[in-house]
Amino acid sequence: MEIKMNKFQTPINDALKESLHSEVWEDLLEYISTVKFIQNLIAPEESRGFIKDRPRMTYLKNNKKVEYEDGRREIDITNPHILEDLDYFRERAIFFEKNGRYTNIIPNSNPKSEYAAFWKEELRRWKHGLVRDEDGEWIPGELYFYWNYAPIWLVEKAEGSKSDKEGERMRKFPKPWSGDYLFFHYVSAAKKLGSHGKLLKTRGIGFSFKTAAWSPRNLYVYPGSGNPNFHLASEKGFLSGDKGVWGKVLDTLDWIADNTPLPRMRLVDGKKAMEIQLGYLDEYGTRRGFLSSIFGISLKDNPDKARGIRGKLIHYEEDGLFPNLEKAWNVNRKAVEDGGVTFGFMLAGGTGGVEGASFAGSEKLFYSPNAYNVYGIPNVYDRNTNGDTICGFFWGAYMNRHNCYDIDTGESDVIKALLEILEDRFIVKYSSSDSRAITQKKAEECITPQEAVMRTEGTLFPVADLKEHLESIAVKKESFVAEHYVGDLVYNPDGSLSWKPRSDISPLRSYDIASGDRTGALEIFEMPRKNANGDITRGRYIAGIDPIDADTGGSLFSILVMDTFTDRIVAEYSGRPRTANEAYDLALRTLQFYDAEANYESNLKGLFSYFDRKNALRYLCDVPQILKDMDFVKATNLYGNKAKGTHANASINGWGRLLQADWMITKAHGDDEDARLNLHRLRSLGYIEECIKWNSDGNFDRVSAGGMLFILREDRVKRTASAKANGGMPKKSLSSDPFFSRNFQTVQDVDDRFKIAIDNKRNDSI
Repeated sequence: MEIKMNKFQTPINDALKESLHSEVWEDLLEYISTVKFIQNLIAPEESRGFIKDRPRMTYLKNNKKVEYEDGRREIDITNPHILEDLDYFRERAIFFEKNGRYTNIIPNSNPKSEYAAFWKEELRRWKHGLVRDEDGEWIPGELYFYWNYAPIWLVEKAEGSKSDKEGERMRKFPKPWSGDYLFFHYVSAAKKLGSHGKLLKTRGIGFSFKTAAWSPRNLYVYPGSGNPNFHLASEKGFLSGDKGVWGKVLDTLDWIADNTPLPRMRLVDGKKAMEIQLGYLDEYGTRRGFLSSIFGISLKDNPDKARGIRGKLIHYEEDGLFPNLEKAWNVNRKAVEDGGVTFGFMLAGGTGGVEGASFAGSEKLFYSPNAYNVYGIPNVYDRNTNGDTICGFFWGAYMNRHNCYDIDTGESDVIKALLEILEDRFIVKYSSSDSRAITQKKAEECITPQEAVMRTEGTLFPVADLKEHLESIAVKKESFVAEHYVGDLVYNPDGSLSWKPRSDISPLRSYDIASGDRTGALEIFEMPRKNANGDITRGRYIAGIDPIDADTGGSLFSILVMDTFTDRIVAEYSGRPRTANEAYDLALRTLQFYDAEANYESNLKGLFSYFDRKNALRYLCDVPQILKDMDFVKATNLYGNKAKGTHANASINGWGRLLQADWMITKAHGDDEDARLNLHRLRSLGYIEECIKWNSDGNFDRVSAGGMLFILREDRVKRTASAKANGGMPKKSLSSDPFFSRNFQTVQDVDDRFKIAIDNKRNDSI
């Protein structure tokens, strides 16, 4: 086999297949076949085309489209043309590398001299960019400055070393990478539309170098005290120090001062505090010069700290670590917008795999750009999206990976990069004892945006596997949910319940539902199964409930029902009806329909009171014995609501999440010839999404209901194992189901699980 691609790609053929592990080979083909942007990048030359094949750019003048006088052509960021001779735009950098200066023209202070004309032209390019006359290729001013006037630290082969693996960092001008080309064109397009920018990226693309070059360039092309630039971060450490932006800003300004004749005097030098202002005091003490400035501000937990600022640039460093990113963003929009006119630019950048990141705000800016006046482009970056939705700009790990690009054009060898990434993942997956290591690896070297926003710490859930499952559902979402039953349970005259389908109501299938109708609807994945007598075996179905206790509030009422014979979740309701009693009534009908017993969070008393009034306490389980055995609760003085359900606390909730995570990565019951895990049987989109996004700061009602469900399930497992060991188990009962004998064969097995759980209870990280 051979896939036709452009000349910059490592060939995909039988020889390559033979050299790879089958899992790596299959993963490679999976990404190629499902990610549209990868397909666009590797497409042959005749498909991608060249800049000369693109139409000329136009702008509106008197409501008519007029071509740019300089002949520049349109750039398609998501389906880029083949790049050629980008060194044309790096002439000054190349000249400096050879000669140690930017020009051989003799310095002359006369404003009409050739020397003055040279630097006047350079400043024009800093502001407006450069166009190649012969074909209309062009780059914006920010990129021209970055490539020619902002040396960065690059990894190069170690001088004198005979090994390609031995390298060292050297300060050199940036390479002409295609990733830089596309990103800066994204920024340019956003600014023309009066919008802002959002970058979601892999680790190691030099983002702080790019933004640290941006503000010094602005000092010279937008002079005046009314055009300050701001670098914002949640913590001071992301601004200062070796890794911070601020030191790189100073390096760039020092470079300009040392190697150009441009004004270098500073009223504020930025050495003691994160503030720089170009200019000087004359003999009368009056401020003179450019007077433009740069500030570094740590917001910490106060998104209002930067309220009132105005400027040309507001940059959010490591936006995944901003606890109140949305609020800070909305507060500062007034700093760069006035009515329908945008006079400044905001840019937020986030890196996958950052420790402590929750990415809640960063993810919203990326996937809901219109809500924040972020420039949205077709989402060709995620699996199976094909540009049907919009998003911010994504820089995947397969673009401009070290030694995986053409040094002349910057074109990425996407296939070689993917192979290195996937082989690294394969090694981590099968050699690490930490189940979260592969999630960390995927987030740090992300191939899709969904991988970048995976939470890598503070969660026990198998996030990477859950994301893949959710992405596989997205391909066939309509047919997938079409198999579900949505409707009401209505009482018959004899007191039994019947299912009534409804097409006018919709279940809540997403975690992020902040407004609108949140009533939701009961969604059944599998109808209750009856035995030969037409009855439901008592004990077959169990449930977990996260209740509410008031008619108003932000939390959802959530109930999950499980079939213990198949070990599958078979029904869910999550929503917020008009009153709490409506939620209780729906839960009662659901439990009656399945003849199920439910564990619930008994911290709130309303559910118990309602069931008590309805003489339906048989549907609420007693405090699980397993909680008493593990000393989670005291075994005395339990009465009324205290005798039912589970009084939740941090330790119990943590154990409930651990039980869910363990179940998810267990081989699915009945799939003896299939490698599917229990998580692959999940049909609740909202529950999957909550498990992916879970963090200690958020409210995750389905996960809470799941914790109650799996504590009850573990209690049943304990009792079943004990009965088996003591020979007291009936021949035909729930406990005799093969599921239990396969997974829990002895009391010792279960006791070992208890010891682990108790250790986890003592561990503050739960």
